[in-house]
Formats: sequence, C-alpha cells, structure tokens
Amino acid sequence: MVLLLAYGWLFVFFEGINNPNELVRVYAARALSERHTWAIGRRELGPGRFVDVGLEGEWGYVNDKALTCDRPEDHPPRCTGRLFAAKAPAASLIGAPVVAALRLFGPVKKTPAVFALRWVWVILPSIVFWILLRRWMLDSGVPEPAALVSTLTGSLGSLSLTYGQMFAGHQMAALALGAAFLCAFWRDLRPFWLGFFCALAVALEYPSAPAAAIVAFAALLKHRRGALWIALGALPWVAVLVQFHWSAFGAPWSTPYAHLENAAFVRDISPGLLGISAPSWERVYGSLFSPWLGLFFWAPWTALALLAPRWLRRFDLVPFAVIVYYLLFQITHALWRSGWTVGPRYITPVAPFAAMAVALAVREAPRLLPVLRGLGASGIVATGLASAVCQGFPLEVVNPLREVVGPLLAHGYVPRNPLQLLGVPGLWSAAPYFAALAVAAALILSRSGLALAIAALVVAAQWAAPPGNDRGAVRFLAAQWQPDPPPGARPFTPR
Repeated sequence: MVLLLAYGWLFVFFEGINNPNELVRVYAARALSERHTWAIGRRELGPGRFVDVGLEGEWGYVNDKALTCDRPEDHPPRCTGRLFAAKAPAASLIGAPVVAALRLFGPVKKTPAVFALRWVWVILPSIVFWILLRRWMLDSGVPEPAALVSTLTGSLGSLSLTYGQMFAGHQMAALALGAAFLCAFWRDLRPFWLGFFCALAVALEYPSAPAAAIVAFAALLKHRRGALWIALGALPWVAVLVQFHWSAFGAPWSTPYAHLENAAFVRDISPGLLGISAPSWERVYGSLFSPWLGLFFWAPWTALALLAPRWLRRFDLVPFAVIVYYLLFQITHALWRSGWTVGPRYITPVAPFAAMAVALAVREAPRLLPVLRGLGASGIVATGLASAVCQGFPLEVVNPLREVVGPLLAHGYVPRNPLQLLGVPGLWSAAPYFAALAVAAALILSRSGLALAIAALVVAAQWAAPPGNDRGAVRFLAAQWQPDPPPGARPFTPR
C-alpha cells in the first residue's frame, strides 16, 4: 500500500509543458496505433519556412524528434521529410495497444493517454518489481530489516520514484535490466527471459546495452550454459530494433541520433565519439554532488553502493559493475546535464542495482545498517518532496528544494489527485502521498538514534545549500498548473 500511494496518488503532469522525454513516445505510440507507422508526422515547406504537420497539429509541438529527408542529398533540419521519435522504439511499441484500447472510448486525448500509459507500463510494473526484489534479497540471505530498508530506500528515495511515474525509457529500462538480473541470479537461470529482458532494456534505452551485456556475460560465466536460449530470447527485440532503424532511417545500424532535427541537440552531442569524451570536474561535481543534479545529493544512500567491493566477492559484485558503468557513462557523456530533471535521469537504472549492492553489503557488514537507514530516510525526504511537485527542474535552478519545491508546497500547489477532484484543498489532498512517505521513513529509521541524527544532518545540509537568485522557475511552473491555481492554493503574485 505504501508503494501504491507513493507511486500512484499524484498525477504529476503539465500538458502545457509537453515534456518531450515522455510525450514524443506517446505521440509515436498513437501513430503506431492509429496510422500503423513509426512516423509521427512530416516536415513540409510552407510559406517562407518549414512546417511540421501530423500529430503535432493536434497535440502541439514536441521536441526530441528525428527527421529523414525526402532527398538523400539533404540533411536535417532544413529539409522536407518524415518525423520520428528520436528514441529507442520499445516504449512506443508496447504503448500502442494501450492507446488502441483508449480509442474504444472515443478520440484519444493526450492527458488520458499519458495517465493510462503510466499506470500500465510504469507505475504497476515498478511496484511489482520492488516487491520481487525484496523477495530476492531475503532469498539471498539479507536479513529482513536490511531487505526492507533497502527496498523502501531504493523505491522511494531515488530516481525510481520520480521516473517511476513517467512514461519514459529511464525507469522502464531500469525495470528490464532488473528483471534480467533476477532471471540470471535468482534461484535457477532462466536464459530465454534473461535474453528477452536484456534486449528489451536496449530497445527501451540505447545506453542500456553495456549494462545488459554485463548482466548477460556474468550469467554465462556463472552458469556456463544457456547462450543459445539467451540469443533466442533477445531475438524479438533485436528484430524490432532492426525493423525500426531500417524502415525509419534506411539501415539496421542507423539510429535516431544520426537524424536529429534539432540543431542544438546535434551540437550538444557532437563532442567526442557518440557524445562520449573525457570526464571533467564540472561533470563529476555536477553529476554526483551538486544540488541541481547530483546523485548523492538526491539519493545519498547510493554512495554506500560504491563501498560494496570491500565486502562482496564474485557474482555479488554484478550490481556494482552495472553501477560503475552508469556512473562512467554519466560523467563522460556530452549530455550529462540531462535537461529538465530531478537528479541524473539518464542513470535511473542505478537505483535498483544500488539497492541490491547495499543490501548485500549490509548482509556482510551489519554495522552499515544505521548509516543506510539515515541516508535512505534523507533520500526519501528530498526525492519524495521534489517528486510531489515536478518531474524536471529548469536548468537555471540551483537548489530546487529551496527555489521550487519549498515555495510551491508552501503555496499549496500539489498535482491532480483523487481528493483534489473531490474539492479537498491544498496540501490536504496530497495527505495520502505524504503519509506514505512518512510511514516509509519511519520504517527505515526504526527508532535508531544514529540513523535519525544522520538523516537530520543530511536533510539540513540539503536545504542549507545556497539557492540561485532567479525565481522565475517557480512562477513558470505554477503557471502551468492544472487547474490553475489548484483548489486552496495561494497564487504567486506577479513580479
């Protein structure tokens, strides 16, 4: 019930923003359902300028698109041609049947489509996954208190909570990789499903490929069998990738990244090889420690996962290896800043694998448990409050807690939820969500004085981090609210 309320009570969605990370996948799912094509529209030459027609004409402009020019000698963005989601295809493909089901009730509207897709493919699978992961922890010899703390911390005090409420590839890839791990290392090897979920992770998010390879290779190394069945399991999603690339971009190996229609995105990923280049202190600090993005700021407990090699050996280190890959990817990728985000969203799969690593570490070193309790509770406070108002902070925000989260909650701004629809005003309508977080934090702290002290110190440090001087972000987000203002909220005064 705690996970259900935390993941499902609030509908954090602002139609006016048209979040491209989520919406471009929804557009593609609708195109597959209604028009039986990957293309979401076309770019045509209008009077003096190019005009995008198709689903954008009905649902509004969306970013993160790829463009294949009608003439081979032309190059995006200045050409006519077909428009596609510049994303891996699996999310849109599995979303198409949901959109088709919605059509039984009339024309498909954007907001109900997002709501349904989130529940079917993200919220409910996330809840099921975390329940299964706790069962794996117990079967792996992790004491029950440590398994409970690791599960609640990973599910509610990390990127998993924010992106477990969004129809985007981050959380779905995390779930697929987590499922692959369970198929490989929980009880007996299930090679077909291991291959299926590894390939699905890549078909959801291309950067999942090295992580999937780590899990599959470790499984083969441990079990010494199953290679053929792993390949057969991977085949359906490999076929989807090949068909998408070939039909949209002309070759099985041609991805959307080679056809981006946004010139700014092309410039952003141009440094290095495929956007990968040497890390810098700016990337390391920003990705791991900064208030505006840092993994250890929003989920400080994940730092404990980096200590796992001190106690773990052999195949218990597989989660650690996945974490290391994602951290290296984050600090070497040109898009490390991640756009509008809560935490470094590209490495959302770190959450379940960090939960595995810390659970196994506590199994070997029980003295770590109070530290995990304190850091986990502070993660729930930071990520839980942020996820209650937003799924991505604008780039100009320095400390989102002080500049956006605090002011919005203080003014009574909470997203749509069942009690708000019944007219319950302000924060009272979000009481079940906050109660779920409070119960989780109380279960984690478990009346441990040391854990409580650690949590208090970390929360104080998070809120003490200096804010920026610009307050435009909170007013912009408040202006996107639906309804505007929400019942019982105190509107922000104009500048």
